[in-house]
Amino acid sequence: MNRQLLITLLSIWIIICSFNKKTNHNIDYLIYGVYCGECTEHCSTMFRLDKKQLFIDTTDTFFKNIGKSERVFFKADTLNNEQFQEAKVLKTALPRILLQSKDRDFGNPDNHDQCGIYIQFKIDKQLKTFYIDTDLEKIPKELRDYAELVMKLSKANSQ
Repeated sequence: MNRQLLITLLSIWIIICSFNKKTNHNIDYLIYGVYCGECTEHCSTMFRLDKKQLFIDTTDTFFKNIGKSERVFFKADTLNNEQFQEAKVLKTALPRILLQSKDRDFGNPDNHDQCGIYIQFKIDKQLKTFYIDTDLEKIPKELRDYAELVMKLSKANSQ
């Protein structure tokens, strides 16, 4: 097993163990990724985690579909099984604050060129969408480990 993969898996395991309250839910799918509004080229990479695959969108549909409830669309581009297995933790480690909150924004995502985290999931036919600051000090403590994990997985899977 290569060293970087081992370090990534160990980091994910530590983050999972740091969650105090595990959530028990059935999520149809989860879309996650990082977007940057003030950039010159590719400005968002999004991932869709369903029950069997991890899809990737590198076409910036995130910005092309502003105002639509489901704003990221995925073609047939999938990542490998190893990346899928790593990403599955995002469903099981989903913080309660995202399940229960009526807020859509946490912090000031992409407000001063620091980029933002996008999370969308469907649970019990209800669509929930969140925009989260990448500056972890600006978001609630119970969301920080999860936001950090999303950023790590987004970076690792987009390379």
